[in-house]
Amino acid sequence: MLGKKVIPAEEHAAKIAAARETIGDSDFFLVGRTDARSTSAEFGLSEAISRAKLYLEAGADAIFVAGPRSDDDLKEIGSKINGLKACTMLEGGVTPLHTPEELKEMGFHLVVYPFTSIYASARAMLDVLKILKESGTTRDHLNKVTNFEEFNQLLDLKSCLEIEAQYSSFKNDA
Repeated sequence: MLGKKVIPAEEHAAKIAAARETIGDSDFFLVGRTDARSTSAEFGLSEAISRAKLYLEAGADAIFVAGPRSDDDLKEIGSKINGLKACTMLEGGVTPLHTPEELKEMGFHLVVYPFTSIYASARAMLDVLKILKESGTTRDHLNKVTNFEEFNQLLDLKSCLEIEAQYSSFKNDA
């Protein structure tokens, strides 16, 4: 987002080290993130890579360099940083969209799609609301919506009702 600011690399590394110590042996995956590439011209890709390396040394399980702007940026991140690397695929973002296989070839191990489902949901809502506004009904476009039964299955309503029944009849034996 606009207006991002980064803290000094050493300060962030100390926070990662503290998180690593706190996590201990628990089942937790720590990703060190740097927005140095995606902020103002003050920092560039080389600074972001330097920070990412530091964060791995501090105890991050993987790193995420936000804001690569080209395939060359992605390849440089992939080749210059040892360790697990994460990449986000954000429709409409500055990073070129790629398949997991393409990103693997560039040196990435994890791919995150942070807004894909939200964007798809928003598009579907806009489309069906436009239909509703223009025709006053969805009856000729039922393929655009889930039905009552499908929605209840999606929510696993049967399990929800069983849990509700279990806890709504709780009795105090004292």
